[in-house]
Parts: sequence; C-alpha cells; structure tokens
Amino acid sequence: MSGWFCPEVLLVLAGVVLILADSLVADGKKGWLPKLALVISFALLGWTLWGAGQPMPTSWGNLFVTDGLSLVFQPFFVLCLVGVTFMSVRYPMGKEEVVRAEFLALPFFSTAGLCLLASARDFLAIFLALELVAISLYLLAAFHRSRAASLEAGMKLLVMGGLSTGFLVMGIAWLYAATGSTDFSKILLDQAGRPASLAFLLAVGLILTGLAFKIAAVPFHAWAPDVYEGAPTPITSFLAIASKAAGFVLLLRVFGLGAFALDSVAVVFRPVLLTLGIATVTLGTLAALPQRNLKRYLAYSGIAHAGYMLLAFGTLGEAGMGTLVGYLWVYLLSSFPVFIFILEMERVHGSADLRHLDGLGQRDPGVALGLALCFLSMAGLPPLLGFSAKLSVFTTLWNAGEVPGLVVGVVMAVVGLGFYLMPIRAMYWEREADSIPAQRFPAFLVWILLMAGFFQLFLGLQPRPLVRLVERSLAPTSSSLFPEK
Repeated sequence: MSGWFCPEVLLVLAGVVLILADSLVADGKKGWLPKLALVISFALLGWTLWGAGQPMPTSWGNLFVTDGLSLVFQPFFVLCLVGVTFMSVRYPMGKEEVVRAEFLALPFFSTAGLCLLASARDFLAIFLALELVAISLYLLAAFHRSRAASLEAGMKLLVMGGLSTGFLVMGIAWLYAATGSTDFSKILLDQAGRPASLAFLLAVGLILTGLAFKIAAVPFHAWAPDVYEGAPTPITSFLAIASKAAGFVLLLRVFGLGAFALDSVAVVFRPVLLTLGIATVTLGTLAALPQRNLKRYLAYSGIAHAGYMLLAFGTLGEAGMGTLVGYLWVYLLSSFPVFIFILEMERVHGSADLRHLDGLGQRDPGVALGLALCFLSMAGLPPLLGFSAKLSVFTTLWNAGEVPGLVVGVVMAVVGLGFYLMPIRAMYWEREADSIPAQRFPAFLVWILLMAGFFQLFLGLQPRPLVRLVERSLAPTSSSLFPEK
C-alpha cells in the first residue's frame, strides 16, 4: 500500500471533499451530505483497521514513526470521529444549518492531526499536528455564533489553547538550545548517561505544563467545565475523549518511549506527575458531586479519570504505560455512549439537566439499563470493565511502592460512587416531575446503550482482548492490528 494512502492523508482529503461537495451542490439538494460524511467516516475506520501500521510517505520519515502506539491509537481516533460524525448528523443546527458541511468536515481535519500525534517522533511534528487539531476545535466550539455560551466556549478554548501552545513552544525552544535537536532519538542518545542540565529540565517542565493543559490536569483544568457545557455536544464529546486521549498519547510518546525516557528526568518528574495525579483525581471527584448539568458533570468526571491515568503513568514504568493505554480505551467505551444519550436528551428536552433523568427507568427501561451500566463502569464497580481499569491503576501504584497515590486513589474511588450513583438514583428512584415530557427516546439509542453496556460486562469478565491491545501498543514495530495466529 502506498504511503500516500495512509489514514492521515485520507482524512484530510475526506474533509476537503465534503467542503467541495457543499460548495458545488445547490442549497436545496444538500440533504445527502450528512449521510455522505457518515459513510466516509465508517469507510475510513475500516481502512484504518486494515491498513494501520503501514508506512507513511518516505518524505515524512524523519518526523513520524510507525510502531505499536500509532497502530493502536489511529483506530481509536478514527472511531471517535465516527461517533462525532454520527452525533453531528443528529445535531440540530438551527440558524447555522447553512454551514453544516463545515461542521461535518472540520472533525476530519482534527482527526488527521490526532493520528499524526500518535506517530510523532519529533517536537516539530508535535507542534504542527497540535495546531491542525486545535484550530479546527476552536472553530467547532464556537460554531453556534448566535449562542453566547458557544462563543464563550470557543473564546476560552482559544485563550487556554494559545497559552498551552505558548508553554509548549517555549519548552521546545529551550530543548533545542540545550540539546541542539528536536528529534526524540537524537535527544535520547545525547542525554543518555548524563546528568540533566538545568536548561534541559526547564524545557521538560515547560513541555509538561503545555500537555497538562491538554488533558485538563489540576491546576490547568479550569477551562474544561465551561467549554464542555457551552460547546455543541458532538464537539464536547470530541474534546472530552479524543483530545484528552491525544494529550496522554503525547505523554506516552515523550516521557515513556521518546526524548524524556531517561533516569535523570524520571528522578525529578516522577513526583511531579504523581502529585498532579493526586490533585487532579481529588478535585475532579469532589467538584463533580454538586453538578446538575450532565455536560459539566462529565467534565469533572473526565478530570477525575485523568487523575487516575496520571497516577498510573506517573510511576514511569512499563506497567504504568500499559495501564494508561487500557484505561483510555475503557474511558472511550464507557463515555461516548453517554454523550450520545446527552445529545438525544437535548433533542427531546432542550437541555442536559440531571432532572430529566427522573423516572427514566419507567418510561425507557432499555435506555436506563444501558446508561446505568456505563455509569457503573465509570465508577469502577465489578464485574464491569471500569473495575479492571481502576484495579490495574491501584496494582501499578502498589507494585511501584507509591502508597500516598494508592490511598488517595482508593478513597476517591469510594467517594466517586456518590456522583456516579446520582443519575442511577434519578432514573430508578426519583418520581418523574410533571414538567418533564414523557417522550421516548429513539430506538437506535436503546441498542447503542445496551450494546455499550454488554461490552462493559463482557470485557469486564473477559479482558483478554483489551490486554492484547495493550501489549501491541508497547511493541516497537507492528504491521497489523490483527496479527495472524
């Protein structure tokens, strides 16, 4: 397969095709464009699953690498794109209906950038890919120009994104000054066996700060709840899952497998990462308790999950990296169905308020059951998949001797049951308010949520497929996501 048929190139071409199709078709005949976008996204997912691991164009060879991490996370990001495209087709645009094609096309460009991030082996490649992701997301978050909340979300994302990019660029500049290179391999060879200089450690700190903004780690989290609430729901899901995962993939690339995989860096930054994890999981859990808007609720839930992932990764060992990879897939499988439900709730009720869940178990038992399984998995209750993810985090911390992180993680997991059980209580034990219309959700939502709940249960009992995926992600090279046995 030619390198020019790699998923990144095809994603960009797909976005261009959607915009050109919109400009060439008369206004009254554009009803098929959303369906075309959905078909293209599914086709790209199939192509990515089949072609992941194939080499990129040779002219990109110095900036990108094909290995296990890219093999596993390219399908991850394209799967997110499929979900976002499906939600975008269903999303009520209102006055912005005339620019729906742009709303459908821009996530393709962002996904191309995310896939490039999963393959980056040079800090210049990271910067270029991040900008490809970020510029599209700035536009998408503020897409509803007639809504103040959407404009506020776009502005906050722009300001915080610019700030994080500033830290990242300053860190890259310091790194180049200290080492004379931005290539991971050259930096690793140059610094191996040497004590880290102050300039080098400053560069590492600045780059870590830039990435901490991306994953909404405390104290760089303040933008997330407002942006998640104000942005269109499909874009909220993209920010909460795909964009957050990209930040962690970069941590894996840089600290786990790349330029900063050094003992001299680990000695200094292991306590920093663990402290960030403790602060993030604590604030995310406690701040989620009083939330009544489901999008803000999931924002703080995502912050708490980022804390667990930081605790695992903060051990800076292979076990912690594998735990992080598995946790990201669990987070995708449990969170995306909930965002799809929120979109349908907004279509039915006009908002994502928690009170709209009251009595859902009586009027839509299938939806309520699937949703409950997703929330219980996020809470980490056995035998669901989320339990395996959190148990893996705690096991990693125990084996690494990080008792403070382990204690805080276990306590916050128990406290977190309080806010994950709130929606379940509302669905099954709260009386339905008279002001809430007793409208049923569409049949496809029942199947999506029940299938998601089934996967949580099946993979919780039989986690071997996820374990194999984690093992492949840490392989130095790989040619197929589904190797022959």
